[in-house]
Amino acid sequence: MSQLNSSATPTLIAKDGTRILDGWALLNDEDVVGADGPYVLGFERALTELPGLNGKYGVRVNPGDDIRLLTPYMEKIALVEVNFPGYRDGRGYSNARILRSDLNYQGEIRAVGDVLRDQLFLMLRCGFNEFVLKDADPEGAIKAATDRFENAYQTAADARQPIWALRQKLTEA
Repeated sequence: MSQLNSSATPTLIAKDGTRILDGWALLNDEDVVGADGPYVLGFERALTELPGLNGKYGVRVNPGDDIRLLTPYMEKIALVEVNFPGYRDGRGYSNARILRSDLNYQGEIRAVGDVLRDQLFLMLRCGFNEFVLKDADPEGAIKAATDRFENAYQTAADARQPIWALRQKLTEA
């Protein structure tokens, strides 16, 4: 696992660099879903309980979970927390990209766990829009990520046009 900035408090921050107050509560499997939500359910619990629940819920996705199994319940999911238990496990990037591109998910996708400043640029490109970031300057980390590269080489879940498309427009003009 990476070395987190131990002097920093984890901060929930949006993709535009603003701090967010977190109103969501992660439920353990034995916790009862009450009326004072909003709640984040574990992946297996979500698959079991979402069919019988009304309202909007969050789902915590871990590496190895098949995000496509949530497809029938997308209208009930307002938040997907993608857990990064270690910085070397990149399956969360794929889950975010599948949510945005394949499942057309428009809700919040939050990166939680071992989220590092160096990962933010690629997380933004994959469709993450919230981050629990343990960094002494979370706002600066987001700004550095958004300013890091002017161009990209491939399409992604963000609106950035790849450099080849920009070059093609120049040659056609």
